[in-house]
Amino acid sequence: MAPMAKQPVAAPTRSVVKRTRFLWVGLLALLIGVFFIISPAFLKRSAAKEQVRLPAAVLEAIREIFPKAAVSEAGMEDEDGLTLFVVEAKVGETYVEVIASPDGVVVEVSIEIRAADAPEAAMAAIRRVAEGAQITEIDSVGASAEVRDGKLVKLPAPRTTYWAEFETGGLGGEVTVAPDGTIVEVSTAPEAKDVPEAVLAAIRKAAAGGQVTEISRDETHAEPVDGKLTRLDRPAVTYWAEFKRGDLYGEITAAPDGTVVEMSVELEAKDVPEAVMAAIRKAAGGARITELGKEEFHAEPTGGRFARPPKTDVYYWAEFEDGDLAGEASVAPDGAVVEVLKWKTVTETRDEGSKKDRRVKLNRGGSPPPTSQAA
Repeated sequence: MAPMAKQPVAAPTRSVVKRTRFLWVGLLALLIGVFFIISPAFLKRSAAKEQVRLPAAVLEAIREIFPKAAVSEAGMEDEDGLTLFVVEAKVGETYVEVIASPDGVVVEVSIEIRAADAPEAAMAAIRRVAEGAQITEIDSVGASAEVRDGKLVKLPAPRTTYWAEFETGGLGGEVTVAPDGTIVEVSTAPEAKDVPEAVLAAIRKAAAGGQVTEISRDETHAEPVDGKLTRLDRPAVTYWAEFKRGDLYGEITAAPDGTVVEMSVELEAKDVPEAVMAAIRKAAGGARITELGKEEFHAEPTGGRFARPPKTDVYYWAEFEDGDLAGEASVAPDGAVVEVLKWKTVTETRDEGSKKDRRVKLNRGGSPPPTSQAA
């Protein structure tokens, strides 16, 4: 069992914040009118492999929960402007994951369990959603804190949910339920006949002739309010798709009526406004600019519906590297910096002979960056 020393470990391929997305079959390609990349039907979205140096406080927090854990992989994620560490470990034959802040505050703990270890009501709800599909994994997820408005807030009492992954006929899905069987979220790969034409039109327009690589249908039935899960009056349903134009990736989230909720695309420097590039170069301070992108927020969820704001919020983002440091910043179209540069100690590694596997930074279900600050 590997000691929990302060050493670089690889970025996770599994995450307690589940981001699994599934592929459409070739029939849907005919409906959308774009070419689909052929890849495994149960493909998971993954970021570039990184070497992350874990803070001592994070390692100590893991030791307190799992004294004999062997850390195998770790990475970082940005949640509403707050940096969190996602750590995968193994305790005996059991896989666990811990999400913690840099100062060691534990946000979530995920433990892979057997069906017999989950509450009967939770398993009944999972089986109902799976509809006879093979349940391939079940996790118990305990949340002790959550991010609100860019700040980490401890919950008055721990909140437990159960996450399950299922697969049938080469396609699959995932579901999160409460201990009493309340469905929280469901994500599935839709059949072609179940995708509204308005959604297909929105995806077709966003892809602009590119390759649509992945899609899912997402339902939110309940969400945390003041630390407690609260049922929505009606489920919030969205369709998420990823597309690729040349070497650049993009994502779109749309409501069933075709309303675009969010969209994010990677850009080349020549496609970024001059004022934005000037602000990005100033923020970089001589560091190498590795990636550029544009993010749009078209609608906001309200009680299971989506309301369009008076104007679409548009932001440009950039990532930088300077030695073993990596940073990022967001800039408004007029060049005003809306999210300050954050530097992290991280050394990126790429597989030999392969291009970096990067997925754009769409703030799924979130809100635009903070209020503008002078550049």
